[in-house]
Amino acid sequence: MTPTRPSLPAGKTIAAIFVGQSLGMAGIVSFPALLPQFRQLWSLSGSEAGLISGIYFAGYIVAVPVLSALTDRLDPRRIYVVSLLCGAVTAFGFAAFADGAASAAWWRFLQGAAFGGAHMPGMQALCDAVPPERQTRSVAVYTASFTVGVSLSYALSGALAGAFGWRFGFALLAAGPLAAAATAWIVLPPLSRAAAQVSSWLPPLGAIFRNRQALLFICAYGLHNGEVSAIRAWLVALLVFAADRAGRQDLTGYATLVATIANLCGTPLIVAVNELAARWERRAVVAATMVTSAMAGVFLAAAAAWSPFVAAIAAIFAVSVATADAGTINAGLVAASEPERRGAFLAVQAVSGFGASAVTPILFGLILDLAGGAGSEAAWIAAFAAQAVIGAAWPFAYLRNSLRGRRAMPSRAG
Repeated sequence: MTPTRPSLPAGKTIAAIFVGQSLGMAGIVSFPALLPQFRQLWSLSGSEAGLISGIYFAGYIVAVPVLSALTDRLDPRRIYVVSLLCGAVTAFGFAAFADGAASAAWWRFLQGAAFGGAHMPGMQALCDAVPPERQTRSVAVYTASFTVGVSLSYALSGALAGAFGWRFGFALLAAGPLAAAATAWIVLPPLSRAAAQVSSWLPPLGAIFRNRQALLFICAYGLHNGEVSAIRAWLVALLVFAADRAGRQDLTGYATLVATIANLCGTPLIVAVNELAARWERRAVVAATMVTSAMAGVFLAAAAAWSPFVAAIAAIFAVSVATADAGTINAGLVAASEPERRGAFLAVQAVSGFGASAVTPILFGLILDLAGGAGSEAAWIAAFAAQAVIGAAWPFAYLRNSLRGRRAMPSRAG
């Protein structure tokens, strides 16, 4: 690929896209941020609430295989900007037309599809705009924008809905993707792709599955995203449970404020853990983070029964650790993939990650219903424990393979 006009210095480009992408995600958790209110307003079961949260990522995985793979053929800047504009339209559509489980799920699906055209193509556009030696670090910073965007979405959704009502407040969230589109169009240089770099408009799955190093990070991304998606979808509801159990219904805005802080605290950890992985074995760092996160989730569920303050501290720790390895996993995939097929690798990784993101909030809500409902401490612990078992799969596989590798090494003569 070749730029058709000079680009900004790498540092300024990374910073501008970080801010723009964060703004572009203004509506990503708008529904989970007001989940208790919507459950009451539309008489939603736990499974229905989980479906509306999770179907966002179903929309994502429908769009991302084609749109992300197309960045190997077309200028990713154009795909990114058009998708952000679609995100603004769908954010307004939810605000104007959602009036129950079915319509809310439909508009969340469309919002997810728009985000599918922005997230990974945006990462590819940023990688194309910076020198190769800055790419892994730029990926970690770009990944950190996800947690800032989620935090911003929690804060804006709660504040705007409280000030103007949820419909008008959610309509205002459409300004975020519009600002992101303008930023990307100004900052990112347009690129001219070499013709016919690949023979298919879909990801070359054979080449991807033969790259075992990349495949490891693709699987890790699926488990990581599934865990984080479930926590983000149900965190506000859990914190409301903690306040209600303590008889503190006066804690207005407590749940969305804690969710905002918790996601923000994960941002520096994403960059820090990626720097740590550059000095240590990257897969070991990912495995250790996943194990810590699984235990932190179960502790969070138990802490909700103690007091709102303890639940808040546990939430900040659990969410921070859950998001901490995102940049490390993404940077690992970028380093392991062939540059001319990077868009295809990112597409498959996105399907893995956000496919899991679509399923886990629904599974979490189903377990919550079966174990006693959102008013039961045991039900919350059961849901987080099930999530912990799933999240520990990758660290277990890594540990087993590492032990096998050590046994296979020939012993040296004394």
